[in-house]
Amino acid sequence: LRLTPGAEKAIVEPMERSCKIYESLGTAHAAHQAAAAHYQLALYFSRVWTCQRDESKTREKLAAAFKHFGLAHQYFFRSVYGNEPTFVVLSLDFSNLYSAVSGEECLSKALACCLDCRQAFSPTAVAAALERVDNSKNRNQSSDARAWFEKMTTLAENVEGRVSKLLLSLVKIEKDGGSASSKYKDMYRTVLTHKISPGNKKGDENDEEKTNSPYCDLPSSFPVYDLLESLTKRMSLTE
Repeated sequence: LRLTPGAEKAIVEPMERSCKIYESLGTAHAAHQAAAAHYQLALYFSRVWTCQRDESKTREKLAAAFKHFGLAHQYFFRSVYGNEPTFVVLSLDFSNLYSAVSGEECLSKALACCLDCRQAFSPTAVAAALERVDNSKNRNQSSDARAWFEKMTTLAENVEGRVSKLLLSLVKIEKDGGSASSKYKDMYRTVLTHKISPGNKKGDENDEEKTNSPYCDLPSSFPVYDLLESLTKRMSLTE
């Protein structure tokens, strides 16, 4: 996708103006709207950077994509609860942009984007989601809760698959480079252990409050949360 300068201006300028207006308002709602606009700009630039007429334009569009992804990610990282699906999808898109640029550093940052979204799958996120459903005026509360779990379960699978793929690529780089470190190999082994573990589902049989809840058959967290937490600790220990 390569647009004429005029066509690109017609797309980009209104969104950039929206960002500035929302950011100037200083309210929580405006901050959310600004982050959403940055996300849309990031998606646009991530689509066009690979098909520019010269290297200078390519670098310019790629830099713009990283800039807007970074600003959107910064907001949603601080405001995960209530925005869990959006934050996870954004993190996966940000990860894809990093992995489109070759090299170990970018692949490592792509992996970090996936690890960053772990709180969206945490017990706190689950509890907050159920509380929002309970506090809503929608009569189909159970249906809403299940729809959220279904969406997050699919995203959890996507994140786990993405992490596995990135670690495989990093293990190859580690091996081909003759590195003495086995950081990524050890992390990939953690993923494999997680996949074959029979204890991936949380048990709540002894939790009376959960048993008496209309959501008693729903998990208290997602298995991928423990995986991402473990991988994050391994990353931080070796940095």
